[in-house]
Amino acid sequence: MKGNADNSFEVDYRYDYAYDVLAIKVTRPFKYDKTVEMDEGVLLDFDENNVPVSLEILDASKRLNVPKYSLKNLIDFKMSVSVDDKSICVCANFKVMLHNSEQTPVLESFTSNYSNIPSMETEFATA
Repeated sequence: MKGNADNSFEVDYRYDYAYDVLAIKVTRPFKYDKTVEMDEGVLLDFDENNVPVSLEILDASKRLNVPKYSLKNLIDFKMSVSVDDKSICVCANFKVMLHNSEQTPVLESFTSNYSNIPSMETEFATA
């Protein structure tokens, strides 16, 4: 699912174990434009067309309440981004292995739309 008419995008991820940073970005080429800080340590990047292209989560294991080792090999990832005139909302669902069972931590983050990003609904998923 490479950016198609239904506004869904394929993503890839990288986890930095030493710094506990989870970075997720679309696999298609893009031109970075701006970063919106959703919450402290949750950063959402937009391209020049105001389309979300990357999510970075600092202190990821603490935010998702899972051990660091579980983030090294995500089983699945799905995220939706909703933007309206007043707010930006991110809801990300992760699937990780923890003690031989699948766990599904969720990250929900909201902020005001001070960047005047146009209204949209977008979904991201691992390949």
